[in-house]
Amino acid sequence: MRPLTLNLNNFGPFLKEMIDFNNVKDNQLFLISGKTGSGKTMVFDAIVYALFGEASTKDRKESDLRSHFADSKTPMIVEFEFKLRDHIFKIVRQGAFIKEGNKNKTLGQLAIYQYEDNEYNLRESKINTGNQFIRDLLGVNAEQFRQLFILPQGEFKRFLLSKSSEKQEILRTLFNSQRFEEIQKHLSNDVKEVREQIEKRFNMLENNWHDIETFNDELLTEYKTINARQTNRIMEVLPEFKEKARKIQQEIKEKKSKYKDEVISAENNLNYNLKLEEALTQLKEKQLQYEQLLLVDDEIKKKIQLLNEIYEVRPLANLLESKETLTLKKEKSIKDIEEKEKSINTLKDKSHENKKQLEKHLQSSDILEGFRKYVEKCKLFYDKASKYREAYHQRETINKAYKTLEEKVKTQKQLLDDLAKKLNHRKSDYKKVELLNAQIYNLNNEIKELKQNELKKIEFESLQNRKKQKLTDIEKFHMQLQELDDKYSNIDKTNIDLNNKKDIIAKVQSALNSGDTCPVCGNEVHSIEQHLDFDELTERHQALTAIEEQHKDIKEKKIKCESELNYLNEQIEKFSEEELNNTNYHELEKRIDYKYDEKENLEKENEEINQLKEQLQKNEQTYHTLELYMKNKQHTLRENDITINDFEHNTEFDNVAMFVKDYESNLEKIKKYDNVFNKLEQNILNSNQQLSIEENSKAYLESSLKELKNDLENMNLKIDEEMDRIGFTQFEQVEATIVKVADKDKIEAEVNTYNKEKQSLELVITQLSEETKNKKLEDSQHLKEIYQQKQQVLDKIATELSQHEYKIDFNQKKINEINSIIETLEKELKAQQEVFQLAEILSGKNDQKLTLENYVLIYYLERILAQANQRLALMTGQRYQLTRREQISQGYSGLEIDVFDSHSNQSRHISSLSGGETFQASLALALGLSEVVQQESGGIALDSMFVDEGFGTLDQETLETALDTLLSLKSTGRMVGIISHVSELKQRIPLILEVSTEQYQSTTQFKRQ
Repeated sequence: MRPLTLNLNNFGPFLKEMIDFNNVKDNQLFLISGKTGSGKTMVFDAIVYALFGEASTKDRKESDLRSHFADSKTPMIVEFEFKLRDHIFKIVRQGAFIKEGNKNKTLGQLAIYQYEDNEYNLRESKINTGNQFIRDLLGVNAEQFRQLFILPQGEFKRFLLSKSSEKQEILRTLFNSQRFEEIQKHLSNDVKEVREQIEKRFNMLENNWHDIETFNDELLTEYKTINARQTNRIMEVLPEFKEKARKIQQEIKEKKSKYKDEVISAENNLNYNLKLEEALTQLKEKQLQYEQLLLVDDEIKKKIQLLNEIYEVRPLANLLESKETLTLKKEKSIKDIEEKEKSINTLKDKSHENKKQLEKHLQSSDILEGFRKYVEKCKLFYDKASKYREAYHQRETINKAYKTLEEKVKTQKQLLDDLAKKLNHRKSDYKKVELLNAQIYNLNNEIKELKQNELKKIEFESLQNRKKQKLTDIEKFHMQLQELDDKYSNIDKTNIDLNNKKDIIAKVQSALNSGDTCPVCGNEVHSIEQHLDFDELTERHQALTAIEEQHKDIKEKKIKCESELNYLNEQIEKFSEEELNNTNYHELEKRIDYKYDEKENLEKENEEINQLKEQLQKNEQTYHTLELYMKNKQHTLRENDITINDFEHNTEFDNVAMFVKDYESNLEKIKKYDNVFNKLEQNILNSNQQLSIEENSKAYLESSLKELKNDLENMNLKIDEEMDRIGFTQFEQVEATIVKVADKDKIEAEVNTYNKEKQSLELVITQLSEETKNKKLEDSQHLKEIYQQKQQVLDKIATELSQHEYKIDFNQKKINEINSIIETLEKELKAQQEVFQLAEILSGKNDQKLTLENYVLIYYLERILAQANQRLALMTGQRYQLTRREQISQGYSGLEIDVFDSHSNQSRHISSLSGGETFQASLALALGLSEVVQQESGGIALDSMFVDEGFGTLDQETLETALDTLLSLKSTGRMVGIISHVSELKQRIPLILEVSTEQYQSTTQFKRQ
């Protein structure tokens, strides 16, 4: 990613500023220079904000970036144009803010364009999707961008000095190592689930083993004490549980079979005796019932004789009953014929009356026919009466509206003429405004340069005063050094080197005697005595030391003053005499005030012309609209006149309400006439139909009466013949016999019941006599007690067997479950053993105590350190190398950085480096980090880097080395921007982006040295 242009509006101290990075051509390294607080770092903030909506450091929020001096109604906008590989993109981001007078915040906006076919085409216009588009395009997020592209204040050395856990967060973001942690977590979760499943199976196994029945056997009970996790031992003893259960089952079955035979024999004896006892009892009861039944035998014989008489008289009774029915039908038919004759006469009279009324009603048909023709003719006008009523109403309303429109058109025409007269063919002159703006801009630049010259003059005088003071200080230090040299030369330095040898001399003297050989010089010792005054030696030594320290201190001060004097001379030489003398800008300020007034008057005139044109356009639109309304009203009036004339011509009415009333009256008359006519016709038709029906009914009744008379004559003949056959001579005899016919069914039932009971009793008595013949009856109660005793013993044995079989089934289920669980456990443990070991290794349970993700991060860190050490060795004269601390501990270990010092041949903590050394290490590490990230991610194009930190802590030689390192990036084609106050950088870096501030506003300008 390579910046091209950066436009800032209301961003920090930049109210309206454009930075063109195209000025950075072959000079890939450039310096961003300016006073403290001028807004140098805000350039970085603007780039990061345009891309990610954040500042270049986490401490600043979006609301902190908006200029406090911006117009409250205008937004903060950053427009950033950059090149990525062979494509050019432009991002326009507007910050959220609250407009003056509003309570709700105006939301931010984002637009992303791509330059194609000589124009910018919109790619994204929504903030969320746009932010994701930028992250995908660059291949980094905001945090990664800060580490790779922009090294801001306060965060430059954060990666170097951070703890292992902090490095882990940074590296995992840059190299997306979270996927390895996810793999580890996923595997750990799988292992945890498997272990939980295995533990559940062991619990199930233990429960099933605990539930197995021992059948009160001591050996089996002892087996139950085996731990459930001893699966092999459990599998060995399970067959013994099954064998013991089988033996007990066989013993109980044999006992049950024996007692079952005895119970069956006792039950058979009891049932046989009970049946015999019941048969004897029934025999006595049936014999008694038979004797009682024979007592009514004579009465039954009389009832049989009566039934025979009833059977003879039954046909005659039927004939008499039929005769009575025919007589009733004959009487009813005669009565019905008389009623029909009366109804026929009534219907004839009613039909005659209806015909007379119809003839009278038809006399008024000619008048009604005229009403019908009028109604048919005016039906359409009646159906659309509301339309014609509205036409009458609109004619008056539209006439009034038309007159009003005529007045408005006249007024609008007069207003148009007045506006055209005021405008008087004038046109807005924006070119002149642009010309004045250019003149004002040039004058402002000239004034700015003159004011800058004035500031330079003040700075020049200040530098001269400081130079004079430094010369005075150097002379003073020179004299002080001369005095100290004189004092130093006046002090006696004889034997001064023996000052700290007092103890050694004393030890040697204590070990020697007169006549011994001296261990120092080898001569004979003649006497042992005090030759030196050590107190006097100490005083002289202390005096010399004090003078040396004063001399060193003053010399350092003198060197510092000389260095500062050289710096002041260099600064003074930069000033131009012409610039220092050219500081009069008051005449230019008068000229610019005049230009501002001229511009203001011209803008007012242009505004007035625009307003007049706008008013003229609006009024012309109103005039044409009124004319169109008038034409519409005229057309509506013509249509209404046609409609009203048609209505009046056809209806002969000029009032719709009166027409409707008359029309509805005629309709009502026609309706009444038609209703009466239809009713009379229907009455006549109904009467004729009813008369025909009644006449047909009368004829049918007369025919039926004739047939009934013939049937009665035939019935009398049949009755006489039947009486002769039976032998009855009088009807009283017949009636007396017929009275008894009603009791026939009852008598028959009594006779049949008697015969059935007699036959049944005779059959049962015969059977029971055969069953009980020659058989002995025993005591049933005694037999029952024997049977119950044996049955109780059998039930007890059966219950015992059932309980034992249930235990066998229960044990078998448990054994099957145990076998299944053990088999599953063996398979799972065998299959998961390697997975368990892998999960423990990846989770940090290994010799190095490293997780999978941390192992990967260490790999990346060592690659970064290898790249960084190539530059750090050059910057530090092969003295320092960054190393990874290999201390083993839990957590995110192995990411701490130490520094190896070749001078001491050992490693030490990174915080022991000086400020300048820390800067060198941080710069080398940052460059190494960016190179490794670019190698790892082909989607990240590191074409630029910005540094905002640390150069002020370096001495001259180290600064040169650091600059050489940054200049080496030039060969790779990368743009490098540096923010610094160090003056030496201005001499080494030919291209400078100067950030100037004037009161509340800052501006930028590229300058070449």
